[in-house]
Amino acid sequence: MKTSAAALARPSTASGARIRRLAVVGLVAPVVALAACSGESPVTADPTAPAAASTASTSPAETSEATTATPSPSTTSAQAPVDKMVTKAITSTLKDPELGHTITARRIVRNLSWPSGQPVGARQFEIVGVWVTLKAGTRYSASIDPSMLSLVATNPAQTVVPTSEFTKRWGATVLKPAKRSQTSAGWVFFKVDRGTTSALRLGFNRPAYQVSTTGKKLPAKTFGVVLTK
Repeated sequence: MKTSAAALARPSTASGARIRRLAVVGLVAPVVALAACSGESPVTADPTAPAAASTASTSPAETSEATTATPSPSTTSAQAPVDKMVTKAITSTLKDPELGHTITARRIVRNLSWPSGQPVGARQFEIVGVWVTLKAGTRYSASIDPSMLSLVATNPAQTVVPTSEFTKRWGATVLKPAKRSQTSAGWVFFKVDRGTTSALRLGFNRPAYQVSTTGKKLPAKTFGVVLTK
């Protein structure tokens, strides 16, 4: 039986998704001010702006990968609670067309083993690991942070943010932020309610930004893509 450490071995990145490079237009700053480039003044994002739901924007090829893959036998009984460790290779991609970000999930592991000495947490929650590649756009100086991700479950309905409790467990490579034009890959962990079924989505919760060169405002928005059905 595969252990949690073996399940969290670094996935192959040979088939990593590509995105089109965009021309440099201006400077965008997230919640805190970023260093200006080309003499531009830094600006700040509005962390209080509400997020609006949005459908993930992908190229036709990416849409096919993310939404039309045939589920394996372990996911065909979609409403059955997951009660043992299951590892599944996936290709689920979402894009933020305004910022040029690309986020791809390539593996998901359900029911990772709980640390010993935490019986209450082990009874109440299941640990889910998702291997994610963050590719920040080139158009604006806007980073992607793992804290902007969320895991959305169908039954019971819940939206959970990443937890940092397990960043040093299993020897896993932990997902780090990706700055402008950079790529980062690693595991992000979530705690979902025990008995959560196999239907899961990955969310990207973009904060509001303002472009310093033009004053254009980009509203907060939430993107999502199916991980497992």
